[in-house]
Amino acid sequence: MIDKQQLDAELTAILPYLPGWQLDPKYARHTWCAVLRDGTGKGIHVNATQTKGRFRISGMWPFDAAQQQSIPDKPLHISIARDRPPEKIAADLQKRFLPWYTAAYAEQVERAAQQDASRTRQREVTVELAAILGQDAARPSPSNPNTIYAPGLTVEVHGNGDRASVELRYKSIKAVKAVLRALVKAGGLIE
Repeated sequence: MIDKQQLDAELTAILPYLPGWQLDPKYARHTWCAVLRDGTGKGIHVNATQTKGRFRISGMWPFDAAQQQSIPDKPLHISIARDRPPEKIAADLQKRFLPWYTAAYAEQVERAAQQDASRTRQREVTVELAAILGQDAARPSPSNPNTIYAPGLTVEVHGNGDRASVELRYKSIKAVKAVLRALVKAGGLIE
């Protein structure tokens, strides 16, 4: 048997002891790893070459709408001896890895949802600010949907759509004074 066939055979023997988990067919062509999926999005990455005679276990993480992966600051990796009985390997996974991983995965799903909500709010505010500038003056940035260009002016929306930066370029002193007066009047210098 080649290494990948051996790895898949070993993991298949473990699966009866991990209810709800199955081999992910997307990793069938990978020669050095496999992934177990639970059907809810969670995945266990199993590397068979990084540590000789052991499985190196790590988690698979969710993506937000912008395809940015949400990964914990300190992800857990464990290794388990491959020569143990399948039920012992599964028990080790359930004891040492899955409780942490399940909680960390839920946190990352929430983090990805917050990122999506923040981006949505940024876009809403960007559209609102573009409307203030008027269709003829404002044009969106092709590379950043939260940036608006107008003649001599750039507006960028940041955070949860609660902050923005405005860059004035080559405006008359009269126009700059008017902008600064409006900023002071709106309390924008003491936030």
